[in-house]
Amino acid sequence: MKATLRCAMAALMFSQAMPARAEMTPGMLSVGREGEALVVLDLDDLDALPQTDFETATIWTDEIQFFSGVPVAALLDHAGLPDAIGREGGVLRLVALNDYKVEIPLDEITPEQPIIATRIDGETVSVRDKGPYWLVYPYDLDARYRREEIYHRSIWQLAQMIVVE
Repeated sequence: MKATLRCAMAALMFSQAMPARAEMTPGMLSVGREGEALVVLDLDDLDALPQTDFETATIWTDEIQFFSGVPVAALLDHAGLPDAIGREGGVLRLVALNDYKVEIPLDEITPEQPIIATRIDGETVSVRDKGPYWLVYPYDLDARYRREEIYHRSIWQLAQMIVVE
C-alpha cells in the first residue's frame, strides 16, 4: 500500500513539473513557447481578441472569399509572447489536427499578417471545410503572398502554435 502511494505521489509530482501538453481537440487552439505551459483558447476567446478581415482568392477555393479572424501577432501577444513577434532566428511551429506541421520564421510575422481565420464569409468553418482555424494571408494584396512557400504555410485545421527559439 505504501509503495503504491509513493508511486502515485511521484507520478503526480512529475506531472506537475512537466509543461502542459494540450490535447489537439477541434475548436481549441493551444499557443505558447516550446517547453512551457500552453494557453488554450476556444472560439469565444479568439473572438475577444483584436480582429481583422480581408477578401482574397485562394488556390484551394473557387472564388474570392471574405476571411476574418485574429492576427497571429495579436494572438502571440495575448499568450504572453510579444517578444517573439518579428524576432530573428526563431520560428513559429504550427500543428494541425492531423499532426501536419509547418514553420514560419518569426521575423516574417507582422502586426497585420498572417491571420488565424475563424470565419469565412461570416460563418464559422467546420473541420471538413478546413476549419475551425486556418492560417491565411491576403494572397491578392501582394505578389509576395502568392508564392509556393506561403501557400505551404497556410495550414488549416490548426490546433497548436508553438514558438521555437
